[in-house]
Amino acid sequence: MFSPLEQFDAIRLMMFNIKFNISFLSTLIPLIILIIIFMVIPSFKRMFTIIPTTTQSILELNIEFIFNLIKQQIGKKGYVLFPFIFTLFNFILGSNLLSLIPFGIALTSHLIIIL
Repeated sequence: MFSPLEQFDAIRLMMFNIKFNISFLSTLIPLIILIIIFMVIPSFKRMFTIIPTTTQSILELNIEFIFNLIKQQIGKKGYVLFPFIFTLFNFILGSNLLSLIPFGIALTSHLIIIL
């Protein structure tokens, strides 16, 4: 790295020319990792037991934290928004944690991902 701002560069990894330009940028790698993680989490449903495992405890703490946050800030009318807020919170948390990996890309720093 030659510059501190180099981590925000979107590097073209692959390019396809089919009537128009389709580029696979380096900013998509953390996004694909997060999508895979969010697709794997529902498969943990089979592992849920009365006596929780470590993974189940972490997921339950995450759900309980966001549920209490909605209850305190919005009230009972905000329960309808729980799936949206839960997904948004975990997406931002996951993308920020992935950007802590050395030479990782700060996914939330790109305006197009935020919009």
